[in-house]
Amino acid sequence: MATEQGICKNCGSLLMVDSKDELCECVFCDCVFPSAEAIAIYNNPDGVEFPNLPQPKRDSKGARHVVTPVFENVVEKAVKVDQAQNKETRKVEKLFEISPDDIKAPKKVKRIVYITTAACILLVLGISIPLSVIRHKHKANISENIPLCVTAAHISVDTESDDGYAAGYKIYGQGNNNLALVSTDDVTKEQVVEAYKSFCAIRGEEYGYSADEARYYKGVVLTVYAPNGKFKMTGSKDAGVDTVEFTAPETETSEESASDTSAPETSASESSK
Repeated sequence: MATEQGICKNCGSLLMVDSKDELCECVFCDCVFPSAEAIAIYNNPDGVEFPNLPQPKRDSKGARHVVTPVFENVVEKAVKVDQAQNKETRKVEKLFEISPDDIKAPKKVKRIVYITTAACILLVLGISIPLSVIRHKHKANISENIPLCVTAAHISVDTESDDGYAAGYKIYGQGNNNLALVSTDDVTKEQVVEAYKSFCAIRGEEYGYSADEARYYKGVVLTVYAPNGKFKMTGSKDAGVDTVEFTAPETETSEESASDTSAPETSASESSK
């Protein structure tokens, strides 16, 4: 077998043909033609035109004139193909890369965001500040009458203020509806009820509530801390001793009491020795 270089007369592809084989076949366009013609075109390609016409389909069972395609400068072409692919890959990657410049908002959008944010802040402040001022004003007026409240209930509470903070009581809540008292003496439920009614009257007068209205009592909570326990009364129009919650102060456990009583006995036994 003598292989020589040839060129397909139809598509111009470079081939390796067997000079002893009468026919050769192009694996690119399936053109079957004489081997001598392929060799002749390779040796003298000047003026040869390649029509690149479609070829009839070959029967898979028919004889094939297999040839080996030849690629010029295989290594050089492979390098060029790789470079071309890398170049295209880099282009595609850059299409999906996001740089800081891509996510910058236009100045107009920034301006709108700043203005909207400032407007929301001003709106919140415009609502909350007046409400806070009004609440503190009501609180100050109610605080002036707390001495009358504890006096009417005969509860011993220090109502003196130091730098605006009372020592024996505290008023809190959005509606100044919570009052906590600290008594230096024991307190009864009857006194707690009297203090509760007095506080509701003082607060109702300050806010302009009538005793017939639900908001006169609703949400009002009085808590009294005394040596004999904690008393709590929550908004109730029918204020009575039955509505007062009482929590007794914590006492020493039986184990602690037992340990205290056993100590003198131990000392006595040691002294007898």
